[in-house]
Amino acid sequence: MSSCEVCGQAGHGMHFGVNTCRACAAFFRRAAESKWDRMKCLSRFCDERNRKRKLPQTVELLSGKPHFVLFHSSTQKTKTYVDMSLLMSQAMDIFKFGAEKPLIAKNGLQKLKYGLNCLKKNEERHKIEEVTRKEITSFWEHHVLTTAKWLTYFDSFDVLEMDFKIDILKAVWHVWGRLDKMVATALYRTNNKNAKFSEKIIGNGVLTDISLVRVDSNWMSRYSTEQLSYFLDGMRGLDLLHLIDEIQSLDLTETELTFMLAHLCFQYVASRYGEKMSEIMEQFLGELSNDLHEYYTKDRMMIRYSGRLMKLLRINKEILENIRLYRGRAEVAKVFDVFHLDFSHPEMFRDTGLM
Repeated sequence: MSSCEVCGQAGHGMHFGVNTCRACAAFFRRAAESKWDRMKCLSRFCDERNRKRKLPQTVELLSGKPHFVLFHSSTQKTKTYVDMSLLMSQAMDIFKFGAEKPLIAKNGLQKLKYGLNCLKKNEERHKIEEVTRKEITSFWEHHVLTTAKWLTYFDSFDVLEMDFKIDILKAVWHVWGRLDKMVATALYRTNNKNAKFSEKIIGNGVLTDISLVRVDSNWMSRYSTEQLSYFLDGMRGLDLLHLIDEIQSLDLTETELTFMLAHLCFQYVASRYGEKMSEIMEQFLGELSNDLHEYYTKDRMMIRYSGRLMKLLRINKEILENIRLYRGRAEVAKVFDVFHLDFSHPEMFRDTGLM
């Protein structure tokens, strides 16, 4: 006969769905001062030691091994403070000085293309095998300052008040970075026929093998990098690797890439802020759409370009949908205090997975 699952003595049978001796089964039936509490145990397997035991000696004996609810000792950790004040001050200086003048280009789209070329020509490619806090914060700095500089090449943006400029930058720096990394990876694969599928540009010309790279996440969370992937794979673009193949097959021109970047950023700002900002973004998108039409019909002599344009916009749409998907996951992370980070400018990290 099997042992009692509560006390370990010889069992009698199933009581309340558990194999127990009569003494342990009686524990669940007794009421204070009832006659049952004073009766002699009728089980020949029950001894005086079991009879006097009112409760199992340990929680483990009573409940068994926990499978769903786990209790951890308090491991509260001091939060890492991320101060973006100096970086935003640099961005404001960039906005104050603007792009170099004079800038000869026939419209806003071509000026943005020129600015993108100027920013990209200084990138130097190098490979890393470990990503630490130093690398991650350098990516943030690169994307914030590069996006700020790029926006100054657009005259319609340049005439906005500083508050509007800062709000736009706070929203789009990481969105700009998502598409920029995909396009850079597609270009790398085109120029390197032996490139592995797992190799990816992760910012500022930095190449890594995502299947082998080591990531130190201790500074941002008590959870492992593998556990954090549920919240951060959107920002890292690991859910959208298939889009790199699409971008590569489209063989984007510099003007098309510029339009995609601008459209993605301004569309995101419109959906995030609404109201007055949304009206401004609609004006931006209308202007750039007219410039793209002129590019297709006059520069490339493409009268029927709607099919190709739809492919470009479908990529942007999927990126925006992925951002919305991870927005819900970020709320889960916030509820369960997944990240121990404090930001001087928390609005900058909305939709990055960290806020």
